[in-house]
Amino acid sequence: MRFRRPAALTFAALALTACGSRSDDERADPTKLDDAASLACDDFATGYQAAQTTDARVDLANNVNKWAQSSKTNGIAEGATILARGSDGGASAWQLAAHTFAQSCLDAGWKA
Repeated sequence: MRFRRPAALTFAALALTACGSRSDDERADPTKLDDAASLACDDFATGYQAAQTTDARVDLANNVNKWAQSSKTNGIAEGATILARGSDGGASAWQLAAHTFAQSCLDAGWKA
């Protein structure tokens, strides 16, 4: 009997720990704007007008991707990848990529 009580307590403690240890990935709602997506969208909105040169576009895309790639919000990481690919293209490639990322932000609920 002596050994059963500590074993039962240990099992109960492990069970409680397992119940409370869900990761943020499991709790995140991919249809809602998470913190990383919000930061990526904010940075994009702040820097878009000033990104007139290829170097400025690449810098902005890198800054956006710093946040976006850790986002669990639908479309944000993918949109930021498209933004990065379009950043060193011509003006039309940049505009299409920027529109795609902006739409991802708006679809996720981001407000300007």
